[in-house]
Amino acid sequence: MKAKKIIATLLMLPMLMVGCTKAGEKQSEEIGGTIKVVTSRTDADKLFEKIEEDFKKLYPNVEDIVWESSADYDKYIMTRMNTKDYGDVLFLPFSMNGTPEEYENYFEPLGTVDELKEKYIDVTEADYNDVAYGLPVALNSLGIIYNEEVLKKAGVEEMPTSTEEFIEACKKIKENTDAIPFYTNYNKTLGTWGGTLTSYGGEQYRSAMLEAGTGFKEGQPIREIMDLFYGLASNGLTEADPITGDFAKSLQMLADGEVAMIMKGSQDAKMIQELSTNGSKINIAPLPVKFNGQTSIAFGAPSVIVMNKNSENKATAKAFLEFFISAQSGYADDLGGMSPSKEDLTAEQKEMFENNNIVLTSSTETPEIDSKYAAITNEVGVGRLTDVLQKVINIGLYPNENESYIDYVNSLESKWEAAAKANE
Repeated sequence: MKAKKIIATLLMLPMLMVGCTKAGEKQSEEIGGTIKVVTSRTDADKLFEKIEEDFKKLYPNVEDIVWESSADYDKYIMTRMNTKDYGDVLFLPFSMNGTPEEYENYFEPLGTVDELKEKYIDVTEADYNDVAYGLPVALNSLGIIYNEEVLKKAGVEEMPTSTEEFIEACKKIKENTDAIPFYTNYNKTLGTWGGTLTSYGGEQYRSAMLEAGTGFKEGQPIREIMDLFYGLASNGLTEADPITGDFAKSLQMLADGEVAMIMKGSQDAKMIQELSTNGSKINIAPLPVKFNGQTSIAFGAPSVIVMNKNSENKATAKAFLEFFISAQSGYADDLGGMSPSKEDLTAEQKEMFENNNIVLTSSTETPEIDSKYAAITNEVGVGRLTDVLQKVINIGLYPNENESYIDYVNSLESKWEAAAKANE
């Protein structure tokens, strides 16, 4: 790699209008020359060098890839996007997720959703009006990461597929081992459970909840997750004092067999496995729930890659984007995930898709449904699951200091009904 910039601050931000295509000028379709790639990864120099090397082997006319990275990526790239010089290929800033109508102002269309879904999984991470402007750099799944040796010692032979089975498995772990059955990570990652709602209610769970007119009756997605946490906390199956919990420490404890299970992504499973020094095998299983008779695996993209619409080398930029998200580049594997390219699926991955409901961590609803759902959940106070799950854990652990669980559920249901009427 001939050039690599680590952007620490916004000082001396280049304001050159590089990469701008003149109006009416026809670009070459030849794959070659130089492109600039801007990412949020400041820790991947060696990986990027290997990706560049392999890409040049495929396309010998490519002269150079200029890599730029920023730890404060969103702020950095959004400022760059005030010019036309924000790389030829870049990661979509998360801050643009709420304004998809602006994609066409900055990014090159990659094709229609219908065209791309024939070749890729999860093509609606950055789409607008049925046009896709970006694709996942990888697909990571959310699930239960567990220490295989601890579960075997506890007598848990199969991973649970319901809340009741999960609680029973945790009780076995508590009775037969010294491990903490489930580590909640109270202060750090409870918000991640928002990405599991599609596993509990499908990709249209929001419209289903709005149509049902209830948010917290039994069987509703948020209620199911609340029930799981109440069962864990009220039975003493979590860390003793979640408020003082340590996320980094919990990962090492899982690797060492002092914790049996946590909920995180497949990228974390790979990292936790690397922490193990005692030969423990770390694995990931679907969430303990069945939807339409099957367990569900929720996939999401850690980042989305897009092309600058002002690039002067679009042919090479597109070829690079397609290579970057393929299994051949190794980027998805580095994240502990899988390539979104269907042709790269292994036999094991194909079997997983056949035997489980595969859902996206983000719901696939209309903007109107999303807006109404957001308005109601924000008024109720459950727009972020962190707050409601912390409350549920506190009720389970300290019942004498809090209202009862059913009273709390009923209060949320009353708020939901009032908010739904206000947003009719």
